Amino acid sequence: MKSTRLPYLARVAIVAILFQSAVFAVEPPISGLDGKQGSSLETGRSLPLLDIREGGEIYIGENSIVEKPWSSKSFDSKGRVQFVQYVAANRDAVSQNKMFTDALLKKQYSSQELETTIIVHMADTMSLAKGFIVNRMAKNKAMHQSINFVIDDEGVGLERWGMKNKSCAVIVLDASGKVLFAKDGPLSETEVENTIKLIDQHMI
Repeated sequence: MKSTRLPYLARVAIVAILFQSAVFAVEPPISGLDGKQGSSLETGRSLPLLDIREGGEIYIGENSIVEKPWSSKSFDSKGRVQFVQYVAANRDAVSQNKMFTDALLKKQYSSQELETTIIVHMADTMSLAKGFIVNRMAKNKAMHQSINFVIDDEGVGLERWGMKNKSCAVIVLDASGKVLFAKDGPLSETEVENTIKLIDQHMI
């Protein structure tokens, strides 16, 4: 069923625009957190377990921002296709896969068809900028309740998932949480087209 309100992925695109508009202050990559030369995620398998204790999923409490521990185990029980973005808190990284986001926007999937989780790592972000980024993400969460926002304060996903620093990874999971597609870095036009087809094929 298509949403009769602002399309779900339109809201995702708006979130990306709002997020990208921030000015992120970054330091050189932290030693040991440079990531590998691309995603090591295997198609057809569950994601390597990622438990985030420093940071976590953002919830909006009464007059407060709450961060709760988050685990990738939650992907296994969603029961719908999932779009996961693992991205650096960096303006250039956020814009890397705009072509893919635009393609999703055109499809106008509802949140019942496609669930979105945005994980932002702050491995190369100055400590003084972290509070600003968390507040901006909380504002986005308040406006877009159906999107899951997660903060990876220490960048543990870089090592667990084999990601690169200052990059934007696109991960698509099936209804059981198995990897359908994963790439760290910009998708080519052909990859965008094929990944959209893959999502359509696995819609329940």
